[in-house]
Amino acid sequence: MSVKSTITPKDVAVFVLWELNVSPRYILDFQTNDCVYLFNPRKTPERIAPNSELADKVREIEAVRKLKIYAVTHDYLSVVGETYSFLCISPYEEDWDGMLQPIRNNAGFFRAYAYVHNVANPECSESGYVVLFPHLGKFVRVG
Repeated sequence: MSVKSTITPKDVAVFVLWELNVSPRYILDFQTNDCVYLFNPRKTPERIAPNSELADKVREIEAVRKLKIYAVTHDYLSVVGETYSFLCISPYEEDWDGMLQPIRNNAGFFRAYAYVHNVANPECSESGYVVLFPHLGKFVRVG
């Protein structure tokens, strides 16, 4: 007889947010109200409005890909242009150890699993890893 884990992807997401040293107010809002925040460089994180296009995109990705999204970054990358990185947790327990990893020899940087949406070329959107740098209770995507 196998024992089924009672840990959920949302529990893993909460753990990841704590590991990223995100401000407790954002973590608790996610944990208790399922609110996802948008992290823009040089701005205060904003709660994603439930009736916004971005919230629709969060729901779409969660439904189609069966992922749990816990945060979103908005970036302008010189090579690809405007992107949204939907930081997420796999529904598969065997994947959870790889959802967030510190980068060796780069103190403070983390590699996080995400679905990256390319605004100008949606067909170039893909799942993979992004590099985050936590700072002052929030984080920025740096790679």
